[in-house]
Amino acid sequence: MFNVLSVDDLSQDFLISLWDEAYDRKGKRNKKLNGKILTNLFYEPSTRTSSSFYSAMKLSGGDVIPINNVTFSSVSKGESLEDTVKTISQMCDLIVLRHNIAGSAKIASQVSGVPIINAGDGNSEHPTQTILDGYTIYHYFNKKIDNLNITLVGDLKNGRTVKSLVKLLTRFKNNKFNFVSPENLRFDGQLPPNSSEVSDINKVIEETDILYVTRVQKERGSKYNYELSIDQLDKIPKNSIVMHPFPRVTEIPSSFDKDPRAKYFDQIKFGVWCRQILLERILL
Repeated sequence: MFNVLSVDDLSQDFLISLWDEAYDRKGKRNKKLNGKILTNLFYEPSTRTSSSFYSAMKLSGGDVIPINNVTFSSVSKGESLEDTVKTISQMCDLIVLRHNIAGSAKIASQVSGVPIINAGDGNSEHPTQTILDGYTIYHYFNKKIDNLNITLVGDLKNGRTVKSLVKLLTRFKNNKFNFVSPENLRFDGQLPPNSSEVSDINKVIEETDILYVTRVQKERGSKYNYELSIDQLDKIPKNSIVMHPFPRVTEIPSSFDKDPRAKYFDQIKFGVWCRQILLERILL
């Protein structure tokens, strides 16, 4: 049974093959998953991830049980995660789980009768976001994910998308990382080789190939406000890209959205493409 709990579960060859197929297919409809059922089991709010998996499953002809707010499930009566997962796994072929506690996806996988995809567990990881983030980089840098200067800015302590992305990008050669955050929100993990921590983005922005911006996660106790200005964003080289896992609050002004370097809405589209291929590979 193939679970996707961490980026560590996804080999480099598997990812590149998936990205190439996603590029060729571009979300084309088919009936490969006809008769298969996916359950979205979300203990935290979600717009993009839950809808993306729903769309991806339907594009391949499958069905979805949407439990996008466990407040209206037996969880509100005190049911444990283990019992909920055991129950749901009797009704479907795969569970996409989002939970507020780190490590919950692994716990679920130990009791589930069907594969588990981690759609974000606390401040730990978000591996399928990294699949689409990696595809975005792979796509816009002509299938090259090495020798890049990556600047990650925002709440790096609680940003699970950042942690997963760093895991992925350290597999490739000669990537340089700039971690930009206030001291209380610094990257909560082992810094990769060839990396630096700074509090002033202006020190690194002009050398950036990929600017990966994250919001401040106030729901996890983070306290900080910031907004990149158009003047700062204009300092990014013309062949660079700006990414954001969304939701966006104040980090990137909407006036930047039409700039050709802004790729965050493309990320959302690519997420459907990549998740469609991932679901087919797990379920077929």
